[in-house]
Amino acid sequence: MIILTLTRTFKSGFQNFFRNGSLTVAAVSILTLALLIISVILVISISANMGLKYVQDKIDIRVYFKGNVEEQDIMAFRSEIQKYKEVKAAEYISKNKALDDFKAANAGKPDILKAVEAVEENPLLASVNIKAANPEQYDIIAKSVENSSYRDNIASINYQQYKLVIDRFNTTIKTIRKTGAFLFVLFSLIAILITFNVIRMTIFNHGTEIEIMRLVGASNNFIRLPFVFEGVIYGIFAAVISIILLYPIMKVVTPYVVGSAYVQIIQADFIRYFVLIFIAQLFVGVFLGIISSILAIRRYLKV
Repeated sequence: MIILTLTRTFKSGFQNFFRNGSLTVAAVSILTLALLIISVILVISISANMGLKYVQDKIDIRVYFKGNVEEQDIMAFRSEIQKYKEVKAAEYISKNKALDDFKAANAGKPDILKAVEAVEENPLLASVNIKAANPEQYDIIAKSVENSSYRDNIASINYQQYKLVIDRFNTTIKTIRKTGAFLFVLFSLIAILITFNVIRMTIFNHGTEIEIMRLVGASNNFIRLPFVFEGVIYGIFAAVISIILLYPIMKVVTPYVVGSAYVQIIQADFIRYFVLIFIAQLFVGVFLGIISSILAIRRYLKV
């Protein structure tokens, strides 16, 4: 009996799917659009989050001290700042070490090296590089440094330029998520409405058949399952079409959303997470299809 029920379910579901013509095309198209939107947002969000984490892991706070500050005072500052729970490490960079690092970084630029050597005194300042235990704690550390008892000895703190980059990343991610969530909800509702109407038309077209099944004692599930499976088919078709269209669409859309510099990164992430993205599309597509079917069945199929 179970095998018979499943066989009829699959057969009737496929027949209904292909018989509905333009309504099927409309339902699958809208479902595909909804899945494409959520997929593009998902991939871009993953890449943006990874980019943000990469930037956060690479940055530090560099505190530069005035030229007349003694080394022992700088070391005292370093010892104090290391006591903060937010600080993972604090490295002292002397003037000489800073100069050596500068020369190494500009080894292929003789004009710059000559200009530095022409200056009698070392023009670079001693500094302390501070690494946070958690990238989100740099704001706390920067404010603590600015308000410390050593603030009069400090020439500058270079955190603000990094903060701008991080804030820009965060703003972009939030905008993408909010816009994506709105569009996904909008098109999901439209997809549910259209699929709902397709299932409704199918139920009406099978009115006589449904009545006969009732008269011969068919169970409620035996009558309902083909319509539920029809909704599942809409979701599966939409997911397959969506994953096929997703990569070329992303190549076009990504430069306008996050800038051309991140196109290759996001495309690489798409390939890396291909299976995960397809599973997510399949799950959402089938879920929306089932929801549409259940709503139509409850509304129009009195069994």
